[in-house]
Order: sequence, then structure tokens, then C-alpha cells
Amino acid sequence: MAIIDVKMLSGFVPVRSSLEKVKNGSKVNDIKNNHILFYLQKVSRKDINFSFSVEQSLPVSDIKPVPVHIYDYYETDEYALAEYTTPCSPPSS
Repeated sequence: MAIIDVKMLSGFVPVRSSLEKVKNGSKVNDIKNNHILFYLQKVSRKDINFSFSVEQSLPVSDIKPVPVHIYDYYETDEYALAEYTTPCSPPSS
């Protein structure tokens, strides 16, 4: 089993109805401490894609990129990291 841990951008919250759609796609999710956790029962070489919506709950300036951590549930030292930012953020120089 693998876990995809998506930290929320500062001032943003997930739209719960969009998470339900991901859950219906056989991925179970959980929200804990400003993180969304997606549990994948099987991992293969096939690409997987899913998305969910977020909405701004508080105005925040200079929003920084946040991490997405993907790791093996049983072997947590096997992991990958990525980051994302809001599409409205200016490009970093």
C-alpha cells in the first residue's frame, strides 16, 4: 500500500465534494492537520491521475509551494517528494 500525502496551501481548504469523487474512484482519503492522505491499495507502473478542488478560506499573500510526499506504507524510507503551488502565484525568479 502507498500513501500520497498532500499538504494544503496556506489559506486553502479542500472542497469536500471533490474529495468524495476521488474516494468513489477506489482511493480512500483522510484529512489530518492540513494534509490530505490518499491510500492506494495497489501500485503499478501505470500512471494514475486524480484531482480535487480547493477553495481559499483565508487571504494569504506570498503563498509558498508545499510538498506532496508519496511513500510506501510499510517501508516509509521508500518515498518520493514533489511540490505544488497555486496557479495564481507569480513565477519564482
